[in-house]
Amino acid sequence: MDEFIKLLNQDYELVQYRIKDKAVIFNIQSSKKELTCPFCGSKSIWVHSIYQREIQDLPIQDRQVILLVDTRKMFCKNPDCLHKTFAEIHPFAAPRAKKTERLAKNIIHTSTQLSSLNASGLLKGENITACKSSICSLLKKMPAIVDKSSVTKVCVDDFALRKRFSYGTAMVDLGSHRIIDLIPSRETSDVAKWPAAFPNIQVVSRDGAAIYSSAADSHPDAVQANDRFHLIKGLSEAINKSKLQSFVEGILKDLKAIKNGIIYSYNNGLAEGSVNKIKVIKRIMYGRNSFDLLKAKVLFHELFHVEFN
Repeated sequence: MDEFIKLLNQDYELVQYRIKDKAVIFNIQSSKKELTCPFCGSKSIWVHSIYQREIQDLPIQDRQVILLVDTRKMFCKNPDCLHKTFAEIHPFAAPRAKKTERLAKNIIHTSTQLSSLNASGLLKGENITACKSSICSLLKKMPAIVDKSSVTKVCVDDFALRKRFSYGTAMVDLGSHRIIDLIPSRETSDVAKWPAAFPNIQVVSRDGAAIYSSAADSHPDAVQANDRFHLIKGLSEAINKSKLQSFVEGILKDLKAIKNGIIYSYNNGLAEGSVNKIKVIKRIMYGRNSFDLLKAKVLFHELFHVEFN
């Protein structure tokens, strides 16, 4: 069993274990004698007290796994440090977390395919305790998963949060084909500010909607390409409705982006397809959750799709 604990982290050892009902309970502790103060970086070997943290881990043989981790509270002897004591940090679980990081990742992966309520029920069948609110909290607390500095070519499109009432905008990376960000608006001012968070954008592909003509204002050297499909569709509608003059006026206002759309092969097909993904995830969530949770589910769905396929 000690080898099993070493798989969790090489610096930890098994004190004892027992089986209780449908759970396996491991009492473990760190073998390190010296700990580092997280506030000032100084080393300490002076123990103030010891308490136990109960942390849930991945199940074994259809049994829930509980880790009772001996956690030391240490004295910090650095006179310049503002904290006289500090708690031991365990590398496999975030401070105050009730689940290991690998279990949290497993829960999030499951919840990207289902509503949080259904995911909770499925996980319960696998002897993992995670209520709906815990799953939602895990999704919201996870750190950023997109390296914004690596994004250079994107396409954008809108999607309905509440059809005919409120809309959001999705950004898709043309290189990885992944949704990389969402905002709960399609207002011109919000769309104009949004790409500034991505410092190296070189290409923005979009449809002909006026609200997205400002999508690259924060990157004046970026190539804006008006999608050819929407250009042809707009021309066809203008001919059928005898509105050619207004169509031509629109072209003149966005002439450079239209030329780029003809010259380059960039198109908005990825964004259109991504909107369909968002619709599916919204239906899974029954459309009742907040925008922040929708965004988290969409981004993690994209991440896990890449990792597991």
